[in-house]
Parts: sequence; structure tokens; C-alpha cells
Amino acid sequence: MRIPVFRHGQIAASAFGIGLVVVSLATMPGSSFALTPESPEVQAAIKKGVAFLESKPAEDDRIGARSLQCYCLLKYAKSDPALPKVDSTHPIIAVAVNRIQKALGTRDPAKLEAKDWDVYSTGLAIIFLVELDKEKHHADIECLLTSLQNRQKPHGGWGYPERETGDTSMTQYGVLSSWVATKAGFAVPQKSIESVATWLLRTQDPTGGFGYQGNVAPTAGALVNQSEVRPSMTAAGSGSLYICADWLDLINPKEKRKDLPTALKEVKSKDAPKDRPKTSKIELRAVHEAEDRSKQWMAANNKIEGMQWAHYYLYALERCMAFRDKFDHRDEAEPQWYNEGAAFLLKTQTESGNWSGQCGTVPDTAFSILFLMRNTRKMAKIVEVYTKSTMVGGRGIPPDTRNILVKANGQIVARPLVSASDDLLVQIEKQGGREFDKAVSVLAELPGSQLEALTAKYGARIRDLVGNKSPEARLAAVQALGKARDLDNVETLIYALTDPDPRVVRAANDGLLRMRRISTEVTLPENFSEEDRRFLVERWKAWYQSIRPGVDMR
Repeated sequence: MRIPVFRHGQIAASAFGIGLVVVSLATMPGSSFALTPESPEVQAAIKKGVAFLESKPAEDDRIGARSLQCYCLLKYAKSDPALPKVDSTHPIIAVAVNRIQKALGTRDPAKLEAKDWDVYSTGLAIIFLVELDKEKHHADIECLLTSLQNRQKPHGGWGYPERETGDTSMTQYGVLSSWVATKAGFAVPQKSIESVATWLLRTQDPTGGFGYQGNVAPTAGALVNQSEVRPSMTAAGSGSLYICADWLDLINPKEKRKDLPTALKEVKSKDAPKDRPKTSKIELRAVHEAEDRSKQWMAANNKIEGMQWAHYYLYALERCMAFRDKFDHRDEAEPQWYNEGAAFLLKTQTESGNWSGQCGTVPDTAFSILFLMRNTRKMAKIVEVYTKSTMVGGRGIPPDTRNILVKANGQIVARPLVSASDDLLVQIEKQGGREFDKAVSVLAELPGSQLEALTAKYGARIRDLVGNKSPEARLAAVQALGKARDLDNVETLIYALTDPDPRVVRAANDGLLRMRRISTEVTLPENFSEEDRRFLVERWKAWYQSIRPGVDMR
């Protein structure tokens, strides 16, 4: 089979002619995906927002608001060694600590006043004090953690004391603060995390979203309708489930070996969590299925403009996407969700430097700054690379392991199939409009098993999309073909290495890496040249011809 001639915008090329088409990287599309935390306009907005927070020492006396304000100032100061140091002597920090310690009184968890210590304030105070000085405030943090655990409801969620239901909004701060505390060396019972993970799995709406007050399904694996299903609640629920999976070592479980040389054995730091799980009652398969549903819901319902609680939502979204990246073993530098959120914040920041919504000026400004900084990505160490795993016998495990299950006997099998959305391709082929954008996003987020079914039925149509004039359609198609792991897609993916959009090139290379049957890596430099691209194409052509000797790659 010969690769057809496709057109990328104004550029027509055959991938394997006498020479490779040379495309100037300076002219590649992607201006709508240019924002990062390091972008000058983003840095300016962050700096302006921080200056606003610095000018408001007593704007909001709620403990949660003060804690969030101080946490944001601490994280910003630590983001660049050249910035002035912020510590307990800072006036705003000192006032907040005094406010917290007065409200703590004798540090009796049972006597904490409800007016001061709602779940939001408790969680945010824990996060702030851990960041400020976990040793100096050890007793304060322990008291708050005990209070938080005492208020966890029997079904696992957190919520209003007068209601039996768990509250997805509150629960996210119970989960986040527990995770932050364990990473700092504090003990949180495994039962607490398993309990909230179970609650999250049983309060997901059948559509994949999460509601406000959780309606608990009667049995594991069942889904019941939820009320007030919104993007903010879905980001909160999905992000919290990812955090639970991380705490339970479900994201990157480490196999402990006793036969390693001393020099290679793990050395635990003094900050290592004291209560680490040995085994968990939470099944990784259930987490995968729930998160696959939430991905599709969020891809179809992410709209910031006109949203209530927008700034609160953006911080929840940033947290969710950071842990999703860790869960999926990827690190996207310029994701669409960030660019859309950053563009919204740049457009809506006031001359004074703040943002204003339903949470209050100080919290909304802090939420916005933490989003723009991509704070959780740094906290969770999302940038780690997981490509060196091996099974017993030395065979490599693919970096993307979302679509495999390991049975008790060690056999690797595919995860069960979920229903395919055949009409996605119809919407994408229309090229334009809101439904096109939604369909492209959903196609890019479909799990591997569903994509395999879709490409088995419509493989030719998806391969044709690699020549689409829309870079977003091309990117989604290449991501889909790479996840499907069908060798019939290799030639199209090699062709996609000549795409003028570097995101498409990287997605094509990632897809080929998933399919490879050789031990050597085929890497692409961060700022690749046309010579790098040419070398990459030749390497993949040689590999493909080695496994399919009769293929014509001219």
C-alpha cells in the first residue's frame, strides 16, 4: 500500500518521495496553543495577581480564605529563587497563623468551632501549614487531620454536618489535604482513603460527570443518577479519585524486590509517608473505567465562559488534569484546557490585578494564580517519565498501560470494551462548528479499547483525517491511531511525522513507540530540526520494513 498525498493547509507532500519536504518550524500553526506558565503575558498576570493579594492583608477573615491566600503567596515566592523570600515573618502570613492558632485553642479536635472549621477551612489550613513549616506546626496539623478524619461520613465522603449526604465540593479538599499531609510524612489511615475512593466510584453519574450532593449507588459497579452535575463538580470528583489512586499506589505501583544489591535498594527519606498501603480494596480497573467516563463527559462539557464558580473550577480542573497526566504517563506542555483557561483569565483580570467571582475576591484571585502557575503539576511531580518498566523475563511493558489487566497468574489481557461513538467521525468530517470541536476532543480522549473498536470499523476514515486541513482533527486522528496499536496504521503515522504542526509529529512518534517491537528508543529532541525529523522518519521506515519486508516505502 502506498501512502496517499495529503495536504496540510497550503503544503502538499508525499511522505516518502526522493526527499523529505522541509517545513519551516517558525511557520507551523499553534498560536492558539502558545500559552504556558512561562509565557510573558501569563507571568505578568501572575505577578499582578500576587501584588493584589499582598495589598489585602485583612480582606477576607475566613480561615480558608486566609490559608489559600498565604499558600498562594508561598508557592509564588518558591517558584523563582530570584523572588523575595516569604516565610512566617511576612505580615500576611503572621496574621493568618495567629488566626488559625486562636481558632485551634487547646488543640482538642472535638472542640473546634464549626463556624471556623468547615471542611474547606480545615483542608486549606492543613495545606498552608504543611507548606509553611510542617515541623513547627506539627501539632496544629495533627489536630486538624484528626478533626477532618472524625468528620468523614460513614459512606466515605465529607459534607455538611446536618446532612447525611457527602458533598463533592467539600470532599475534594478533604482528599487533597490528606494527600498533601501524607506526602509530608503525616499518617492518614488507609481506610479513610479507600472509603472516600469507594464513595467517589459510587457517586458518579451514568454520563460520567459528578454531582453536588452524592447519591450513593447501592452496589459496587452500579451507577445512579446524580443531581447538579456540573464541570466544577466533575473536575472535583475526577481529580479526587485520581489523588486517591496516587495515594494507594495504583498509578505507579512499585514492585519490591529482595534480591537487589544494597546500592540499588530504595532508601526512604524521613519525610516518607508513615502509613503506606500494602494492598488496596480499590480495583484499578474500576478507577480506569470511572476516569474514562469522566474524560468523555469533560471533553463534551468544558465551557468556561459564563460559568458560575469559574475560578474555583479552574483550580479544580488544573488539579484534575495534573493527576490525569500522571495517571496516563504523559506530560503535555501546552494542553488545550490550559490555553483556554489562561486566555479566559488574561481577558477577565481587573486593572487592580484581581479576579472576582462567587468565592470572594481573595480566594478567586488565589485560585486563578495557582491555575496559571500549574501548581499541582509541580506538586505531584507529573514530569517524571515512565518508560523503563519491565516484566519478569525482561520483556518491556508499554508506557501506556491503561488498557491492560494483569490476572493473578500473570497473564496480560485487554480491558473490557466500552461502547463506541460512531457519529464522532461524522461531526469531525464536517470540519467546523461547536460540534466539531467537541467531537475532536472526545476522539482524542477515548480509551484504547474503544478506539480499537472504532478503528477496526472505520480505520480508513480515521487515517484520512491525518490529511485534514484542521490541525486539531489531524492531532486527534493521530492520537487515536497511535492508541489503537494496529500495525496497519504505521504507514499513516510515519507520514504524520512530516506534519507542519509539532504536536502532531510528537503524537505520531508516541503512537509508533507504543507499537514498536524493538528495545531501542526512537526519540525526538524538544526543539527538533528538519534534520532530526528526517532521521526520525528514516528510523521508523527501517523498523517497519524489518517487520514487514515486502512493504513499499517509496
